[in-house]
Amino acid sequence: MSNSRRDFLKKSALSSALLSIGGGSLFSCSGSGQIKELGLITGVIRDQIKADYKATLQKVAEIGYTYLEIGNYLGPSLKEFKAFLQEINLIPIAGGTSIADMMDVEKLQNMIENALLMEKKYLICYWPWMDDGLNKKLDDFMEASERLNIVGEQCKKMGIKFAFHNHDKEFVPVEGYQWGYEAILENTDPDLVEMQLDLYWIIKGGGDPFYLFDNYPGRYSIFHIKDMDNTPEKLYTCPGYGVIDFAEIFAKSNAAGVEYYIVEIDQHPQPMQCIEDSYNYLINLRF
Repeated sequence: MSNSRRDFLKKSALSSALLSIGGGSLFSCSGSGQIKELGLITGVIRDQIKADYKATLQKVAEIGYTYLEIGNYLGPSLKEFKAFLQEINLIPIAGGTSIADMMDVEKLQNMIENALLMEKKYLICYWPWMDDGLNKKLDDFMEASERLNIVGEQCKKMGIKFAFHNHDKEFVPVEGYQWGYEAILENTDPDLVEMQLDLYWIIKGGGDPFYLFDNYPGRYSIFHIKDMDNTPEKLYTCPGYGVIDFAEIFAKSNAAGVEYYIVEIDQHPQPMQCIEDSYNYLINLRF
């Protein structure tokens, strides 16, 4: 186990203990670094958007979010949706789908064209596998890397950046690497494939963000931020509710190459409260 991994786990354990006595905020004043702008991926508020997308996104803007990671436009037309977002000062930054859809040439071209019409900067691959992603070996990661390079090349030709979003499935040991994720890093072209690093899933999967930042610096353009609860199941929760030491991770943001910080919680029983608490926690965090 690397020293950085050992230290991180010690700090996460300490953070967990502090949270149990109401002291988790001690990690929020460790330095002078600060996130200036935050984004939100809209999945956690999908039901609220379905009921009233204008009121919901207006609330997102009022909370203070700057960026949206979102799929298709909402409402009667793209033109009207873009005008609405401009009115409330929300910027669509990214969106995407799985590699299976992206390997269809016509579908990929349409995705890129739609993303460009919304003036997004990134197309995201949220799933690099053509199946359930289980029991993958080195050859599987090499094939996934090739697919990501192909899509990244097409994105570059059409004028949009391409990024890959990890889950825990990529953090399994494979021949020659600690984790399959390393094989993807080493076998994708950095000019074609950037990384949207999901901090919850890397930790849930047993990975080490500090090792990645040290050994593959500058590759992680977007952080996806959700927390891990203090249970044996290590379930996801809202940033600030759990045990992940985000200050320690964000202190390495320059080495990581981060441009955008995006809050992502797949679901929560009180989604609007969750995204507001997450914003307040992260924007006031010092690292």
